[in-house]
Amino acid sequence: MSTKISRRSLFATFVVTLLMSPAFSQVSQADHTPGHKVGLKGYCPVCVLEARKWERGRREFHSTYDNVTYFFPNLAIKRKFDQNPVKYVPALAGDCTVCYKKLKKRVPGNIDHVAIYKNRLYLFPGESEKKTFLADPFAFIDTDLAANGLCVVCYKKVNKRVLGNTRFTEIHNGFRYLFPSVREQAEFRRAPDFYALAGMKQETQQISFRTNQPGKTLESFAGKSTCAGCEHGVTPIGSPDELGLAINASGGRVIVVEEAHKLYPKIYAARFQGQQLQVKGQVIKSLGKISWLKPTSLKVIN
Repeated sequence: MSTKISRRSLFATFVVTLLMSPAFSQVSQADHTPGHKVGLKGYCPVCVLEARKWERGRREFHSTYDNVTYFFPNLAIKRKFDQNPVKYVPALAGDCTVCYKKLKKRVPGNIDHVAIYKNRLYLFPGESEKKTFLADPFAFIDTDLAANGLCVVCYKKVNKRVLGNTRFTEIHNGFRYLFPSVREQAEFRRAPDFYALAGMKQETQQISFRTNQPGKTLESFAGKSTCAGCEHGVTPIGSPDELGLAINASGGRVIVVEEAHKLYPKIYAARFQGQQLQVKGQVIKSLGKISWLKPTSLKVIN
């Protein structure tokens, strides 16, 4: 098999280009459970994300997650996938996030047009959609986030709007559902279709819950530093594996500073000390009292 990886950096983005040769064993649609589609045309998602290479899976090593069957070159890699499939499956189950964001249509992506951003795999039907994504990844990385990140179990059972945490993520029909704890996550697993419908109703009511609409103007906030994940149960949009830096601003407002761990490492390291901070930047998303901000400046003012 002839494989070529082309990398191009944009906000820690990797663009992966595939040149295929006929000299490999094909995994066909008949090689998996009826009613489930083959993911990535039989290529291993773990190899793509962890080794940055395209490697064909073998028929005897496969797993099905969210009605998609993925193939792996050996048992060890299959087990790695099984331990955390959410980490490896492509965004929106391989459908184009740009198409869904703009047209509300599920358009299948193609492994010839792929981007890896923040270690998530995105597929597009053509170069045009991929270029649109790369021009502004922040606009599309939450396209597959159900109910705007609120817990659909909490909403359905106790009629409360509770923000979920990326540590407790389930994927259903390609959409990510977040939960505040493993308890709600387990409840969702028992009846995903039932709670997914609650999430759809919740999304229609979400406009009144937002206190601020993201815009391109710069805004300034001041307040005490804290840990976004520890105190508020949320993480940065662009770096969900980081606990994140938050500022407790006036009026109960919470400002999550995107990429603080990279842009302002000293302030980030001292975020537990309750320093008085001032931040300026563009709000890219708001959900209730919490806003995510792409900073242009951040400084200690006490």
